[in-house]
Amino acid sequence: MEAVMEFLQDMPFWGWIAIIAIGVTAIEGIVKVKRMQIKHAERMAKIQQGIDPGDETEAYKKDEV
Repeated sequence: MEAVMEFLQDMPFWGWIAIIAIGVTAIEGIVKVKRMQIKHAERMAKIQQGIDPGDETEAYKKDEV
């Protein structure tokens, strides 16, 4: 544990920027995957209920015509 603490204390400023950038990118990827899973689950629920899972904007365009 001391070796890790020593490494972190000796790290230059640009090293922290790189670590933060990697962390933010990883979190962004996790959020994107989770959003995709939610959209997929909603789509599957619509299909199971017999609702057309098409794009919501297409449904609004059909109402206008």
